[in-house]
Amino acid sequence: MHQLINLYLVLQLYPLENELKNTFLLLILVCLCFVGLSRLMVPKLFRIVFRDFFSKKIYGESYTDSDTVSPAAHVLLFINLFITTIICLVSVMDYTASMEEMIYKYLTLLFSFFIIQQVGFRILGGLINEPLFTKNISMITQQIWNFIGLVMFVLATMILLNEEYKPGIKFLVYSMLVLMPLARTVKGVMYAKSNNYSWFYIILYLCTLEILPLLILGSYFRELF
Repeated sequence: MHQLINLYLVLQLYPLENELKNTFLLLILVCLCFVGLSRLMVPKLFRIVFRDFFSKKIYGESYTDSDTVSPAAHVLLFINLFITTIICLVSVMDYTASMEEMIYKYLTLLFSFFIIQQVGFRILGGLINEPLFTKNISMITQQIWNFIGLVMFVLATMILLNEEYKPGIKFLVYSMLVLMPLARTVKGVMYAKSNNYSWFYIILYLCTLEILPLLILGSYFRELF
């Protein structure tokens, strides 16, 4: 808590340009609290998040309870991902419409994306009556979101404290946005092949529930990029 107060005082001394930037800095402090609380819940949080992102383990091969992220920490890390992604997008993108419209469209885009990422595989898991499929894709999604959220937190902090980083951070933000569905696709295919799913069903799933929704979102919100 003492370190948090010191950080807040430092941010107060930083020359803020407008009310939106002030709000974003406050939200970064909120996200810092969320990450800090997650760290208190899971002492090895950063090591586990990094390990899980590159892990090939499936649900049945899960680690012990002391070596995993708790459900409450998952929730806090997701909120951090959502907030910091909005901050990054609004801060690095060039948009001609009003700021209110831009923020509203980014919120709609992200909300739609996260809903699609959570609903599609659950529908398929119910249709094929494969609860392990649903559990594994859910676990893979959490692993990716936790890692991307921590990266987005660092990028959001950097762009708010120094706009000279904007060109480089814009590229990294785009990379993280692409990495979210791409990493899940790669890990999902690896899981499906390890369980001998037919390529026909794998390709059908990818085209209808992964790629097609992203193409629709990209077409509808293309003016944002």
